[in-house]
Amino acid sequence: MANKLGPGSAIQKKKGCKVIVFMCSILSIVALWGQESQAVPAFARKYHTACSTCHLAFPVRNGFGEAFRNNGYRFPGNTDDEMVKEEPIALGQESYKKIFPDAIWPSDIPNMPSLGFLASSTITVPKDKVAGKYKDVNFSEELGVFFAGTVTHHISYFGDFALNDESATLGRLVMLWAFKPGVNLALGDVGFPELFTLISARPNGDKDSYSTSLPNPSRGVELRIAGDTGESGGYSLIAGVGRNSTLTDHVTAEYRGGNFTDTKYARGTLKVGGNGLLSGVGGTLGQNAIGQDNSVTFGVNYFNSSKGGETPPTDIDEGVTSIGRSKTAYAADIVANYGKFRTVAQYARFNEVIDTAGKDWGKRTAFGVEGDYWIYPWLFGVVRYEHVKDNLNGKINKFIPGVAALLRANAKIGLEYVAVTKDAVAEANSVAGNSFTFYAQLGF
Repeated sequence: MANKLGPGSAIQKKKGCKVIVFMCSILSIVALWGQESQAVPAFARKYHTACSTCHLAFPVRNGFGEAFRNNGYRFPGNTDDEMVKEEPIALGQESYKKIFPDAIWPSDIPNMPSLGFLASSTITVPKDKVAGKYKDVNFSEELGVFFAGTVTHHISYFGDFALNDESATLGRLVMLWAFKPGVNLALGDVGFPELFTLISARPNGDKDSYSTSLPNPSRGVELRIAGDTGESGGYSLIAGVGRNSTLTDHVTAEYRGGNFTDTKYARGTLKVGGNGLLSGVGGTLGQNAIGQDNSVTFGVNYFNSSKGGETPPTDIDEGVTSIGRSKTAYAADIVANYGKFRTVAQYARFNEVIDTAGKDWGKRTAFGVEGDYWIYPWLFGVVRYEHVKDNLNGKINKFIPGVAALLRANAKIGLEYVAVTKDAVAEANSVAGNSFTFYAQLGF
């Protein structure tokens, strides 16, 4: 799947040396220490609330954020109209409903443009394989432009695009119809959620991405169902179809076409304890929900594509053979919250590893586990372990400790170290290596 930024996607523009740009980003974040700031925008502007209302640390949602999403990006418990601070502009009178179809059904549009921006600057210092030293410094910048909002009580939209000195590129666009709370139909860039996105500035697609990332259709339609199980916990089901036909074979340049339903996928979860998946009970304090959502969530996933989905990470952009495509994949995961601790674990099994020449190298197994601890609501540490093994790429293990701080609700800095161990096959086929990364993110 294409590279994505935050709960969404963005296009990364890498350049060799941009110290000035990076320092400007840092100075912008430091300046926030002296003033009040709002959350990463779009919905934050609509409700005049901080991003910590829905997120532990962007883009990871807390219990209330999950309920907000399951309600079609609206406040749960039929309280949305009370919480809106930017009143929408009515398109037509309510009385039009009484004479429909002899009048257009009334609607509304946001009072202000629902735009938001997320700028990221990253410094990566990889270890040179020959010299054995950390000497080269790589700089990268990302700018994601987000747009999101709701239209009446049933329609929602979310998307993003990237701007650079060459073009404006659409990343993700999702249109959602909320039939009722907990029952939503989404059309556009859909698929499995990422689980390991708490501190890394590289969500998916490069040499240090997460080994258990599942394939996704390029575009599709999915049904989202969620509900509470009594006074706490809940269940959710995502089922969708799509096409995986926008990809081109990187060796033969052959276009891999297909019909709209060449990819099928499903995800189910069961949450025991904690905030309700639909009601969001206990999450109204936002960031203070840390320690108030003691729960365990079990998830299972299934993916099947007649064309073969890309199985990230992919090193195509760096001139290295991809780790291949998979037509069928299964995964199971557990997310546990207890007090200031959060643990995430996922096991994935890919039934095929198909290289760019079409050869099937057998199966792949992947495992990832992460432990997070909140020292303060704005300061947290992460330790993650990743393992992937197949006959094409060999065996790769990664140990990734990191620490991050929310300087404000919309400003985050982080430092992480990636320690990589590989067998002989992986040494010959993978560019993954040890590195230090410092990154800064600013939403406005």
